[in-house]
Amino acid sequence: MQLPSRSRTLSLQLATALALLAFVPVSHAALGGDAAALDAEQSLFGAPYGVTKSPLYSVHSLTTPAGVRIRQYAGTSGHVFAVAWDGPVLPNLEVLLGSSYTAYVDGQRQRGRGVRIQTPALVVESTGMMRAFVGKALLPAHMPGTVSARDIQ
Repeated sequence: MQLPSRSRTLSLQLATALALLAFVPVSHAALGGDAAALDAEQSLFGAPYGVTKSPLYSVHSLTTPAGVRIRQYAGTSGHVFAVAWDGPVLPNLEVLLGSSYTAYVDGQRQRGRGVRIQTPALVVESTGMMRAFVGKALLPAHMPGTVSARDIQ
């Protein structure tokens, strides 16, 4: 069955718009990303965030509608050097971990339920079960001054 001319034109316009959207770069404040993108991330997670500042870094905290608390740690350089989460479900870790997500997935395949990855470039600790997930990820080389992995909660 062939579509009428008007429907075919509308379908072509819709397909073109969707194709263009696929190539629009999306900016997220993922691990290692730019903290300036945190404003855009509010809508992605469906929650506003609060900011706590210290001399070495700021913590951008939000709670998603699903009840997951997310904390993103940004240094004075403006880059996110750590993220932490806890809640009844896992947050969108692909968004939170950014380019480090592949290493997380690989570590998850090797370990099963809990994930612990510790390399000079990346540390990820994630564990839990339904209604009780907790985790954190950090980039040791990007952590400011005297901040340690214990400070990321």
